[in-house]
Amino acid sequence: MTWGKTKTYKGSWAQGKRSGHGVYKVITRGEDSITESKYDGNWKSDKKDGKGELETKETSLDGVMLRMRVQSGTFAKNEWVTGYDVQHAAVADPPYLFAYKDSKMSLKILGDAGNILNGLKNNYFFSFTYQKGKVYKSVGVGDEYNPKQFSSFIKSIEKEIKPHINQFERLAKQL
Repeated sequence: MTWGKTKTYKGSWAQGKRSGHGVYKVITRGEDSITESKYDGNWKSDKKDGKGELETKETSLDGVMLRMRVQSGTFAKNEWVTGYDVQHAAVADPPYLFAYKDSKMSLKILGDAGNILNGLKNNYFFSFTYQKGKVYKSVGVGDEYNPKQFSSFIKSIEKEIKPHINQFERLAKQL
């Protein structure tokens, strides 16, 4: 189905609503930018619901990339609930935000793409937040912390966070 020149949906329907798997694309023009969004995943009663991936790209009216984002995982009632959220802003410092969350753990890193794990081990990052159960660690630029203790903490959770960091780096390549 196509709505005007800016919205398309190709996928399954049930009772006149997007349901099942489908791909929805929309382009919106703001006052000073254009935003392109593409959701490829499951739908329920016209809402993103289930496994899917949402990519968003915002460019200035003269074509300069401003922000890009990919959310991959589980959606419920149109909202990202669990999985990966990777954002890249062209003029931000730091340029990347990496987030992962599920029912047991959340991980958020601000910094650069590429070699994220080595950056954490060598205290080269902007901010790091980890929570699992009662374990909570949050360190950011300007915070006073012991670099050796932090490096030891990263090594203690390395096996757990490494697959997520690898996925952050894979998703960052899409941006």
